[in-house]
This record gives sequence, C-alpha cells and structure tokens, in this order.
Amino acid sequence: MSMTRVLQPHVCCVGNPVAGNPTQFVMYRAARAAGVDWRFFTSQVAVEQFETAFRGIQALGLDGVAVLEPFQSQAIPLLDSVTESALALGRVNVVRSDGNSWLGDNTLGAAVARCIEPSLIGTETPDSKVPSEGVQTHRGSVVVLNEPAIAQVVRLAANAFSERIVDAGEVAIEPSGSAGNAEGMSSQMPPQVEPLERFYQKEKPVEFLILGSVPSTTSLRQIAALAWSVNAGCLVLGSGSEKQLRPLRENLRQRNVNFIEPVELMANQAAADFFFWTGVTPSVELIRESFEEYLQW
Repeated sequence: MSMTRVLQPHVCCVGNPVAGNPTQFVMYRAARAAGVDWRFFTSQVAVEQFETAFRGIQALGLDGVAVLEPFQSQAIPLLDSVTESALALGRVNVVRSDGNSWLGDNTLGAAVARCIEPSLIGTETPDSKVPSEGVQTHRGSVVVLNEPAIAQVVRLAANAFSERIVDAGEVAIEPSGSAGNAEGMSSQMPPQVEPLERFYQKEKPVEFLILGSVPSTTSLRQIAALAWSVNAGCLVLGSGSEKQLRPLRENLRQRNVNFIEPVELMANQAAADFFFWTGVTPSVELIRESFEEYLQW
C-alpha cells in the first residue's frame, strides 16, 4: 500500500505576525463541512528564518502552504513554478505540492472576479434596458483605478467579462465632464490606460469600480462624478477602518451603487485558496460566517 494514500494532507499557514489570523480556523471549518480529511496549522516564522522554514515544510512532505506577509514575495524563488497571476502581482499567497514540484499562485484575481461577477452578467445601462430589436446593447465597464497588475489578474480570472475590464488612471483636475480636459489628459498617460475622466460621460458608464485602497478626498470627488450603470458596484481591495470607509459608503449609497463589504472579498479568496489546495469547492457562505465569528464582526 502506498503511504501517500494513508498520510493525512496538511497545509501550514506561515507569517509574521500570525496572532489573530483566522486562516486555520476558517479552513478547518471548510474542510469539515466539505468532507475532506485535510488539516491546517499555523506557524510564526522569524523573518530571517523563512527560507529554512520553507525548506523544512518541503522536506516534511506537506501538501500546501498559506503564505502570509512578509513572505509572499520571498517565497517565489523557492518554488518550481508560479502562475501568471502570481508573476503579475509579484507575490504568492498559496503554494501546493504534487509530490514532485511546488506551484505558487495568487488568488486575488479569482476572488475579485467571484465577488463582482453576479452583478455583471446580464446587466445593462439605463438607456438600453429595453433595446430596440436588432440593436446591440452596451454594458458598462469594470474600471480598475491605478492598479494595472490588478486589472491584469482579474482579466485572467474573469473569462465571462474580461473584455470589459479597463485599467484607468486618475486625472489631476477637478471633475468637469469636459471632453477637452479628457483629451488633454489622455496624452499624459500610457496608451493602455484610460483617464478616469472619460467615465464621467454617459456613453462610458461604470458598472463596477475596483479600488486598490480607500480613496483620498480628491479621488472621492472624482468617483462622485462617474456615470454609473444600473446595478453598479464598488470593491475596495486594501484594508481600511470603518471611519475611513464611511465617506465612500455614503457617497456610493447616494448614487445607488452597491458597496461590496471587505468580508465578501475575504470569503471568496479563502474559497479560491481552499479549491487550489484540495480541488473541492467549499461553501462561501460558511466561510463568510466563519470569518465573522472569528473576527467578532
């Protein structure tokens, strides 16, 4: 009998610091509910000892690693291969072994795509809700603001709407909707980047806005001037306090734009991580509830 069939799969979560990190708790709950016999444990590793610790994980024959900061970039040279998403972002958050080689991935793009896809598929702009026969409807854009790498990894994960993802850049002027200003600013940007001011026009509505961090006051004014599609939404990838997020939430609420809560992104990324290791799709709802229970939200 092959020992690989009787040894229990293990995934180690490594980082510094790791106190209070919910990964082990959430993944154990997901594994138990999914009926897979996997075990997850957490280890705090000294920064200068990361390579030694990672080589030890490999030597012990573990099946995977959840890589936390500050090790997500350091792990890449220690792997046999990494996905295109991990290369684009320059960091891995999950690693797995097939018994012979180690593969690293970054599941952020998959998590973002899972969060926003339900509100994108089949939605239309206000002036195309009842299109004339034979007239092609125009759907809004998924605008990723000042984050070209994020735009790239979401495109990789979002087969159903990848062509709608736009890498946009902020313009250093007050929102005016002026076509002249838009043209003037576009010449100062790389050709693959759309100036955000272009999306102040009804002809270029925003169906989803992805922000890398909580917007500044200037950015918030620019966001307020955007033309939004029906069922539009917004997702912030970076962490922020409730005090920091409140102005953005209020701004979007006044425009009937759905704000995706941070726990939704966390739950969808954890689900993508779990699938990467086990090949099993877990319950996102259960994962969300586990995060809320652990973090007492």
